[in-house]
Amino acid sequence: MDALRPDRFGGLAPRAALVGAAVAVTLFAAGSLILYEAGGALGAAGGLVATFAVALAAGVWAGAPGARGDAPPSGRWIFAGVSLALGGLFAIVWTVAGGERFGGPARAAALLLMVGIPVYAAGFLLPALVAWERTVSARDGDEEEDDGDTLGTVGTAGVSLLVGLAVGAALAGLVLLPSVQPGPLLMVVGAILTSPLLFPAQPRARSEERVLYEAETPFNVLRVTETVFAEGRQPELRLYQNDEIESGELARSGAPSFAYIAAAERWLAETGRPGMSYLCLGGGAYTLPRRVAEKDPAARVTVVERDPEVTRVAYRFFGLRPEHGIVSLHGDARAVAAGLPRASWDRVFLDVYDGTEMTPLHLASAEAMRELGGLLRPGGLLLMNAIGVAAGPGSVRLWSTVRTVAEVFPRVAVYSHLGPDYPDRQNFLLAACDGDGPAFPARAGMFDTWPSGDWPRLPGVAVFRDSAERAAPADAIARR
Repeated sequence: MDALRPDRFGGLAPRAALVGAAVAVTLFAAGSLILYEAGGALGAAGGLVATFAVALAAGVWAGAPGARGDAPPSGRWIFAGVSLALGGLFAIVWTVAGGERFGGPARAAALLLMVGIPVYAAGFLLPALVAWERTVSARDGDEEEDDGDTLGTVGTAGVSLLVGLAVGAALAGLVLLPSVQPGPLLMVVGAILTSPLLFPAQPRARSEERVLYEAETPFNVLRVTETVFAEGRQPELRLYQNDEIESGELARSGAPSFAYIAAAERWLAETGRPGMSYLCLGGGAYTLPRRVAEKDPAARVTVVERDPEVTRVAYRFFGLRPEHGIVSLHGDARAVAAGLPRASWDRVFLDVYDGTEMTPLHLASAEAMRELGGLLRPGGLLLMNAIGVAAGPGSVRLWSTVRTVAEVFPRVAVYSHLGPDYPDRQNFLLAACDGDGPAFPARAGMFDTWPSGDWPRLPGVAVFRDSAERAAPADAIARR
C-alpha cells in the first residue's frame, strides 16, 4: 500500500483536503445562523450533525457507481461549488430577513440549502476524484496496480479529507466567522472550491524499463531489465524467461518484489533456526536463497536450476556472490534431486515452472512428492509455490495439486495471497510435512492461512501420478 507516496499528494490529497475544508466551513457558517436559540441549541446541533452525516453518506453512495476515471470530474466540481454558492446566497437572505424569527419549516430549509445539498455535492465528488487518481496513476506508470494500491488511494482521500475538515474548522471558528458574514463566506468558499479546475493535476512522468541483458540458451530466452520509477522509488530488476517475468528484486536493497518470495522468506525464518540446510528447486534470480544465506551465514543452501546461464545472470545482475556459499546444481530438478542423499535437508522449497505458470506434472505427481519427502530430515518441511485460481473455473488444477500433496504428507497448509474470494490467478504457498514436523505459522508474511475445512470440494479433482491409468477397451467404452 502506498497511500503516503509524495506523488499522490501532488494530485488527490490537496483536492480531498480542499473538499474537507469547504465542508467544515459550511458546517460552521450554517451553525452560526441556525444555532441561535439557547433553549433549542442542543436539538439544532443534533439536526446539523445528522444532516451532515446523512448528506455525506448519500453523496458518496450516489457518486460511486458513476465515478469515471478517464477524465477530471469537472462537472462534479462545478456542482459542489455552485451548491456552496447557492447556500451562501440563502444565508444572505436568511440574515437580511431575520431567519431566527422563523419556525421549524424555515430551519429545515436552511439545513437543506446551507448544509444538506453542499455536503451531498462534496460526497458526490469524492468517488470520482478517487477514480480519476487511480486512472492517472495507472496510465502514468502503475499499470500493475492491485487491491493494495486501491486501498492506498482511498486511504489518501480519507486522511486528506479529515485533515481538511480539521483545518477548515479551525479557520472558520477562529479566524473567518468572527470577521466575515456567513453568506459571503460561503459564496467565496464555493468559488475557491472550484479552483482545481484551473490547475489540473499534472501526469507523473512514466516509468521506464530498459533491457540490461538478453540471451538465448538451449532452455530459455533470457532477458534482464531495470525499471526506473519516476517518483523516486528504488529501481527494480526483473528476470524474464521466454517473455514471462520470473523474478524481481529491488536494485539497491535486494529485497524481493514478488509477494510470494517475501512471504516464503518470512515463513522459512519463522519455522527455522540457525545453521539449517535448504534445498531450493528452481533458482530464478536466486533472490530467496541469497537472502537466506545473507541472514544466516551458517545456513547450508543448495539450488537446483536447469539453465546454467540463469545462475550466471544471478551472479552478474542480482547480487549473488561466492561468499554466500550457495551450491548450484544444474539439470532437471527431479532428476538432480533423485541423486541427492536422503534425509539431508531441513527445508525444501519447490518453485519450478514450465512456462505456463504451472508446476511441471512430473514434479507435482504423488511419486515426486514422496521423493521430495525422502530428502527431508525428521521434522523437515516442504514449501511449494503454486499459481492458480481459488474457486470456480480454472481451479481444478490448483486443488488437484493440493490433493496430491495431501496424499503424501499427513499435514498440509495452504496460504493464500489475495484471499479465497479473489476471482483471478494468484500465488499460493503450500506447506507440508509428516506428523513430526513443527507447527505451521498462522501466516506467511502477507499470506493468510486457508483453513482446510473451508477448502472447496470440486468435482474432477485428481491425484497426479507418474503413470497413466489402464485404459478401458474401446468396445467397453462404446457400451457405456
